[in-house]
Parts: sequence; structure tokens; C-alpha cells
Amino acid sequence: MTATYRIITDCLINDFEVPADDVTPGTTLARLDLDSLSLVELSLIVEERLGLAAADIRQDITLAELAALADASAAGRATARPAAAPGAQL
Repeated sequence: MTATYRIITDCLINDFEVPADDVTPGTTLARLDLDSLSLVELSLIVEERLGLAAADIRQDITLAELAALADASAAGRATARPAAAPGAQL
């Protein structure tokens, strides 16, 4: 799995104390039995760490889909950055 997937799963296991056996690529957020406050908190953490808008996170999304969505969002942000002006220091 990707580094993004590992970030998400580590967050679930360490921050929300979800049993590691319950965290699989095909597991949906709904299946993890997180309460609504935990889902909001998870959404904010994912937004902060991965840049994925909290509105894009749904209960029916699998962990693999969530990671892929975050990766696609990051790729879109990377390609949307303007090129540096010639001679500009980076």
C-alpha cells in the first residue's frame, strides 16, 4: 500500500485506537464504528496531514479509496502550482 494509506491506518490505530485487525484496505469508515465526533476529528486530521477536503470523506468510502482520493488530490495540487519564473530561486 501507499505511504498515504499507511498514514491513514496509523492514524486510525494510534489516534482512535481502532484494532489493527479491523483496518484493511476494503474496510469502510462506517464499518469502523467511529462516532460522529470521531469522524469529524478524523476528517480534520486527514485534511491537515494529507490536504484532502473534509467534505470528500464519506462513511461509505473504503480506506483504500480514501488513500487513493488523497493521493489524487495531492497530485492535482502539485500539477496546479505555477511554474517558477526564469531565474527565480526555489
